[in-house]
Order: sequence, then C-alpha cells, then structure tokens
Amino acid sequence: MVSMKNKVIIASSFGMALEWYDFFTYSYVATIIAPLFFPSINPIASLLAVYVTFFIGFLGRPLGGIIFGYLGDKLGRRYSLIFTILLTGFSVFFIGLLPTYYQIGILAPILLALLRFLDGVALGGEWGGAFSLTSEYVNPNRRGLYSGILQSTVSIASLLVTGLILLITILIGVKGFDVIGWRIIFMSGLLIAIIGLIIRLRIEDSPVFRKLQGEGKISKNPLSEAIKNYWKPLLTGLLIVGIINGAWYYTNFAYSISYATTIAKKFHYPYVTLQTVDFAVFIASIIGIFASIMFGYLSDLIGRRKQIIINSVFALLLAFPYYYLLLQGNFLSIASSIIIGAILIYYFAGAITPIFLVELFPPQVRYTGISMAYQIGVGFIGGLTPFILTYLVYVTHNIFSPVLFTIITGLVVLGLSLGAIKETKGNIYEGEDILKTSK
Repeated sequence: MVSMKNKVIIASSFGMALEWYDFFTYSYVATIIAPLFFPSINPIASLLAVYVTFFIGFLGRPLGGIIFGYLGDKLGRRYSLIFTILLTGFSVFFIGLLPTYYQIGILAPILLALLRFLDGVALGGEWGGAFSLTSEYVNPNRRGLYSGILQSTVSIASLLVTGLILLITILIGVKGFDVIGWRIIFMSGLLIAIIGLIIRLRIEDSPVFRKLQGEGKISKNPLSEAIKNYWKPLLTGLLIVGIINGAWYYTNFAYSISYATTIAKKFHYPYVTLQTVDFAVFIASIIGIFASIMFGYLSDLIGRRKQIIINSVFALLLAFPYYYLLLQGNFLSIASSIIIGAILIYYFAGAITPIFLVELFPPQVRYTGISMAYQIGVGFIGGLTPFILTYLVYVTHNIFSPVLFTIITGLVVLGLSLGAIKETKGNIYEGEDILKTSK
C-alpha cells in the first residue's frame, strides 16, 4: 500500500518532470526550429528570435505563480495543481502540431509565442504548488533531502528529452528529426500530463493546509500579505534563485548547446554537432539525478546558506574555464565543461534553493510567496539569460563576453548570501508542528 506522502511525492514529481520536459525540449531544438519559425540569412539573428519566444514563456510564469499561488493558499495546493498539469500538457502538445512560417506565414511565430505564454502560466503555478505540497507532508529535518528528490526530476526530464532525441535521430536520421522528430517530442508531453493528472486526483491536500483551514487561519489575501509582510525575503529569494536556478541553469543546459555549435561556427572556432552536445547533456543529466539527492541531503547536515555561499565561489572560479572548454571542438572537453558546470555551478545549491524558499515563508502565504520569488526570478533572469549571452557576443564580437555575466551574477549571489540572508534550516511555522513526527 503506497502511503499518502509517497503518492504526493510521485504526483509532484510528474508535474515537475513535465515542467522541465517542455523547457528542455524547446532549448534543445532551438537551433532546429529557429529557421522554421524565424527564417533569416543570419543564423544568430534567427536564434535570437527563438530566445525571445523562449522568454515569452517565462513572462507567463509570474502571472501563473500569482494566480495559482493565490488559489493554492486560499483553496488548497491540490486544487491548483490539477489545473496546472492539464494546461501544461495541452500547451506542449499543440506546439508539436504548429505549422511553420513557410506554411502559414507570420501567424506561425505568433501562435508559437501564444502557446509558450500559456505554457508559462501553467508552469508558473506548478512549481510552487509541488514544493508547498511536498514540504508540508515531510519532516522539516528532512526537507533538504526531499527537495533534492524533487529537483532530481530536472535531470530525469533532461534525460528523457535527450534520450528521445538520440533515439528518434537513430531511427529516422538527422534530416528526419529536423522535419518530424522534434514534433514527436513536444506531443509526447501530453502523455506525462495525463499520468500525472490521474495520480493527482487520488491525493489529499497537505495536512498543514487542512489544519490551518480547519482552524480558520487561512490568509484572506495571500498576495497582499506576502508583498506587505515578506517583501525582503521575497526580493532576496528572487535574486538568489533567479541566478542559480535561472541564469546558471539555462547557461549550462540551454545556451551551451548554441554556444558550442552555431556561435562557435559563426566565429570560426572549433564546433560540434547538436547531437554531440546533446550526448554531453545526457551524461550530465544522469549524474544530476544522484547529485540532486546527495546535495539535498548535504543541506540537511550543513544548512542551506553555507551551501549557497560555496556554490557562488565555484561559479566565480569556473567562469572562464567553462566557456574555454566549450570551444575546443571535441566531445571530451565539451562533456567536461557541461558536467562540471552542472555539478558545481548548478546542482550544488540548485538542488536546495527550492526548500530555501519554502523555509522563508509561512504556510498561509507560502504557495504565493515562493511562486512569485521563483517565477519572477527565474522568469526574468533565467528566461533572458540565453538572449543576453547571445546578444553580448553579437554586439561585442567577443565570444568570451559571457564570462563577465557569470562573474557578475556570482558576485551578486555571494554578496546576498553573506550579508542578506540567515540560515533557514530548522524554521518551523504555525501549523507545521504536526510534521515533526513525520518520517
């Protein structure tokens, strides 16, 4: 018999996996769909247009976080999560059915942007609900571990997408993938959504929320309360998570693909094929599953703040070597760069920043608070990162200009973690005393 806690973890994992499945798919096939929806003589110009559409998806995420966060704090976490997974699944599916620019003209990129926006709205409510629901089922002393387990779905989704790309490419070839393969991957997201929905219909809301609801202690307006009473942790969390889980994550798992292929070729540096980088990401994703869980557990031992500080130092030290290795034009160097970047620049603290946010806000405004911090931070900082880095190279004509971006963001995280945040591990709020006996 599967316990309710385990059902909740499984249900949350499916939604998280679908969230990342969509964004991985769009990132990985960016160089393929660029000329299909944004034809241009200059390949970098087409890529910039794709990244603008990529960012439009992030614009929807703060709105989704506010809408579903408000509903989740008022009516229950489960209530919101049922709607988010449905909207996500259908948005991803219809992207796979879209005609190209050559078939319907300007309407193609407009429809792509609209579906990306709707997908972003759904995903904006998914993340905060998954972590709020899970954290309110588990022992507070083990929240780091469960955060790592949920964050491992990032790697599982990456593994699934990269594995599908490799499999479909083997079956129908590179040309076949460029024509129909990328559509199959998008449309497959609906299957994940359906499975996740079935599981979510069979779970109960969090015991913490039900306790507060029974005592009449639900916030009347969680949005205004979160902004008015918790603006400092909201802003701090927004910047830290926006950089680690946004900028650094999308640098390593999205921008690196274009950097080692299209951009390297344009600047006459050694370059590799999409499939070569894809395989490197595939390996990093396998490692990431275990790294997320391990680093999550580590934070239960040493604390969240110390882990974030160490992560920022790694980013500063590895900024130049990371980009240098991506331009060597061989698999070993590129794999080394992406794997080291994944483990030390992203996973080390990226596995526990969600629970760091959870512990900044009480249950009455948690869904709203963490959704706003994460979705605005990752949405604007992370969503713009591939565009910013591509634009920096484009205007400076210096292929190493992205190094400066990594150094600046590293200094911001280091400064905030040293001077603006306190340790959150062990924070217990009203209604959470019932979790102390949880296993």
